Amino acid sequence: MTKKEKIMAFISHKDYKPMNVREIMCVLSVPKQEKEKLALILDELEAEGIVYKNTKNRYAAIADTGFIKGIFYSKPKGYGFVITDDDNKFFINPSATKGAYNKDSVLIKITRKFEKSDDRCSEASIIKVLSHSSNSIVGLFKKERNFGFVIPDNKTFGSDIYISKKNSENIMNGQKVVVKIIKWPEGDKNPEGAIEEIIGFPDEKGVDIKSVIHEYGLPEKFSEKAELSALSFGDKVYTEQLDGREDFRKHLIFTIDGDDSKDFDDAVEIERTKEGFRLGVHIADVSYYVAENSVLDIEARKRGTSVYFPNCVIPMLPKRLSNGICSLNPNEDRLTLSVIMEFDSDGTMTNHKICESVICSKYRMTYNKVSDILDGNENLISEYAEIYDSITIMHELSSILRERRMAKGSIDFDFPEVKVKLDENGKAIDVYKYHSTAAHKIIEEFMLAANVCVAQQMFWSEIPFVYRIHEKPSPEKTAEFVRFISRFGFHLKGSRDNPHSGAFAEVLKQIKGTDKELIISKLMLRSLMKAKYSDENMGHFGLSFPYYCHFTSPIRRYPDLVIHRIIKEHLKYGIADNRYRFLKSFAAKAAKTSSEAEIRAMEAERDADDMKKAEFMSQHIGKTFHTTITSVTSFGIFCQTDFGIEGLISMVDLDDDYYEFDEKTLTLVGKHTQKTYSIGDELDICVKRADPTEREIDFVIESGEDNG
Repeated sequence: MTKKEKIMAFISHKDYKPMNVREIMCVLSVPKQEKEKLALILDELEAEGIVYKNTKNRYAAIADTGFIKGIFYSKPKGYGFVITDDDNKFFINPSATKGAYNKDSVLIKITRKFEKSDDRCSEASIIKVLSHSSNSIVGLFKKERNFGFVIPDNKTFGSDIYISKKNSENIMNGQKVVVKIIKWPEGDKNPEGAIEEIIGFPDEKGVDIKSVIHEYGLPEKFSEKAELSALSFGDKVYTEQLDGREDFRKHLIFTIDGDDSKDFDDAVEIERTKEGFRLGVHIADVSYYVAENSVLDIEARKRGTSVYFPNCVIPMLPKRLSNGICSLNPNEDRLTLSVIMEFDSDGTMTNHKICESVICSKYRMTYNKVSDILDGNENLISEYAEIYDSITIMHELSSILRERRMAKGSIDFDFPEVKVKLDENGKAIDVYKYHSTAAHKIIEEFMLAANVCVAQQMFWSEIPFVYRIHEKPSPEKTAEFVRFISRFGFHLKGSRDNPHSGAFAEVLKQIKGTDKELIISKLMLRSLMKAKYSDENMGHFGLSFPYYCHFTSPIRRYPDLVIHRIIKEHLKYGIADNRYRFLKSFAAKAAKTSSEAEIRAMEAERDADDMKKAEFMSQHIGKTFHTTITSVTSFGIFCQTDFGIEGLISMVDLDDDYYEFDEKTLTLVGKHTQKTYSIGDELDICVKRADPTEREIDFVIESGEDNG
């Protein structure tokens, strides 16, 4: 037992009473010369939220105090929320923040508790800031005569940052910078920082996206060791690497990806059989090159996922790998991990095999080309005559699989993706909706089938694994959704406490094409849980799959890479007891860190998109657009244009009446006119303001618009 563990065990004992350092030294017979070391250990335990030091400098175990540890997420208006390790959420009033900053680790005391069935967030006060967030902050530097200060881009930070004259030399007024806090304040003072990096002036090319990259702490560059390691593999597959692999190089295999894709994780092949279909899904064997605990693995684990911005990518792996030897480029031998599946004519999987393999993709196809071929483009049919039959059979099988999946209750939201187009200087020049095609659905269904197949085999093999799970919605959220749709004559079948995904899918069918489709689809999405990674198989509610994982994108997702290693070890050697224990622990950690990395990437991508959308709309101030209300809140109305940009009509701009928010119906109602605003209503708006830095767009209702 270490000294730290011994001290923790002592403080956690049921007979322990809060003591100060001197008393602890006495009871534990700690020598005087070890006093500083003891104090340091106690400080560490306090920072970790394991012990608490009261105002009399006496230490107690957190578990005995009733206090709860969590992370504080502040909001621009001063209030915030604390989220605990077990995902409980507590509201913090502006007067109860105790000087905490965004993402600080804190201790809280519950001040007002609501039952979950009340569907309200319990309230708490912050008792102590355990540790400040170590993240760097991006902001605008303003220079004064004898000092400077940084105005953070992220307004949730809560205050400007003081920069001393010594720490602000050689920095020009109005530049975007990255600042590190070097002194946290006491009382009402501002934190003090030092400039780590100058990003550039806001109007310079790429500065806006770089600001987002720095704000989220995304690593732009790989270490020199990682780059050299990636370089060492060369760009060819050698004969000695093929031992024990199935050889599919003569098979008619090809990739289908976006027009601008640079890395190709997956390739497919198909043939018709007497019983139905034989489908091959071949995934890049990244794990061959990225060994466990290698420098490349450590980099990939830290990143967790590739992050995609409108004009660049922060990859999980060096481009030498992701675009080179790991990418399933046409007419190049590549190492793969393959799933060969046999289906009958109804789409039931009758047999499967998972194996290490080698392939040589014959064509690099795009979604647009495949869609045009399916639409009968004669020139493309002639050009790709060799794979024309494969494409039509793929379309047939994917349609059968999709129909089968939907019949089992898979929830399919039909929200188009919104794309931002940039010019050569990185400025937003267009925003448009992008709908998936038949070609997208081919790859989607085949990847889903492979993911299910792999997850099911690994589950029944009883080995440690990383699953992709989507838990059932809470009874409270389900009940709220049911109450809302009943107003429009729709009903959710089955139990509220144990709903089936098919009931939600049935509602989507009922509302399809109606004027309530948008409002109910949006609210359904909000009522569902978020998917995440887990070392425990809990199924995927939204897809209605009892087994599911992410297996098909190891170039850009760390969980896929992890399970490739586990699968290969299981297939070749089996999992020994000592490895089982290690992999079980590792899978749990990888699931947690990968879920966190995914959230970070999604938030960064969303902020970058919002920034570019605001930049685009800043060129259209005063112009009128047709919109649909997508959300109604107590502070205003969110509307979305036909091309997918959302803006806020603030309550202060609804000046023709005093509007009250009806929480049950999610509507605004005019007190005198009884005019209402509801999700799904259509409005003509005028663009009032668009601020790329704030990532905000404000609309006002076009004069003459009447929604009464």
